Amino acid sequence: MKNKLYILLCSAVLICAGCSNQESAIFSTSPAERLKSALKMDTDSLQNAENGWEMEYFATKQSPGYTLLVKFSKSGQAIISEKSELTNNSIITDSCMYEMIGDNGPVLTFNTYNKVLHAFSNPVSPNGYGLEGDYEFIIMKRTANQIILQGKKRGTTILLNKIPKDITWEEYFAQIDDMNTLLFGGTTNSLNMVIGTDTLEAINGASHIFKISKQGSDPQLDGVDYPFIITTTGIRFNSPYTINGNDAQTFTLSTDKQQLQCTNSSVKAYFIGTNPAKYYLSDSTTVWNFSLSKPMGSKFQTLYNKLVTNCQNKLSEKFSNLYFRNTASRGSYTLSFKSGKYIGYFDIQRINIGQNKVKFEYKGTSDVNGTYYLNNIEGFNELIQYIGKTYIVSADIAFNLNTIKFTAEDDATISFYVFR
Repeated sequence: MKNKLYILLCSAVLICAGCSNQESAIFSTSPAERLKSALKMDTDSLQNAENGWEMEYFATKQSPGYTLLVKFSKSGQAIISEKSELTNNSIITDSCMYEMIGDNGPVLTFNTYNKVLHAFSNPVSPNGYGLEGDYEFIIMKRTANQIILQGKKRGTTILLNKIPKDITWEEYFAQIDDMNTLLFGGTTNSLNMVIGTDTLEAINGASHIFKISKQGSDPQLDGVDYPFIITTTGIRFNSPYTINGNDAQTFTLSTDKQQLQCTNSSVKAYFIGTNPAKYYLSDSTTVWNFSLSKPMGSKFQTLYNKLVTNCQNKLSEKFSNLYFRNTASRGSYTLSFKSGKYIGYFDIQRINIGQNKVKFEYKGTSDVNGTYYLNNIEGFNELIQYIGKTYIVSADIAFNLNTIKFTAEDDATISFYVFR
């Protein structure tokens, strides 16, 4: 019993000897010193971008994104530029003072008025709220080429991306404009968004606020708004789109310009344009002109040259136009042409055979001019034979169907572009 008591007493002594009256310091400096150091590092990062930063700015979580270009000088001045519908699509530049302050962490504040940035937070008419944006931003994360900010009031995530040295700000805005035109400059209003096995419809992309809904539902009634910003490489959602546990937020245009491919999803996710054949067949009012600026297949080019030459040699006329249209006076869809002052019509039928294909059939009827040229000018019978085929319909840029390509399924040398 005495031995047991002795052992317990010894153990207690050893435990007490191993204890300290003071905890080991986790940090070697005080909170004030750490904040001061963080403010300096963040300030140095802002100032060390030789060509400035691209700010992907969202005023609120419900608003579209805007590109602002910002350069921070060591004197405490910031130069900010913007080009958008808010500036009448002109580049507007203004300067102001900025500062890194401590407020439960590093905060970037623009503390004198800037007509570019503060336009988002200015409570202007007509609603008295303005665009409800921020001009003070919490520094969330910093890397060599990107700083992640959070709007202090609205909580929106705003990225600062370092601008490459070898591009002017004018060229940078031009790249944004080009991407916007490529994706949303056409007449189509709908894209398909694929995430894993789910396919959704996304409309109203030109507003930079997609309305996304399940296929088969009414997007105007059932769609959910998802604001995004145009980047030099594609688009980025303000917040990730999530379905079945899969997130998708940042999309980059593929090399062949056929898809916007997600770069952050654990599953395959992408945007694709409307099926060109379906789009072409759904429109009965558009005049589709054959394009001379785009390459034709070798056989079709030879035929077109023959039509031009024979109309000139036999009739002294300039063969100037070939086009598809719905001709009300004939109550038919037509393949139409113009030679000199004469316009002729061949009645044809468009047949939807599914997928990305369209079949044309000549009905065997035409107007007086069409009949004359068919019987008297070499090449027109061949034209009818060439058109009366099944064609694969495609687009060089899947998101802009103002120009589409027809390629004969059985002979790729019979191909042509049409534009609206």
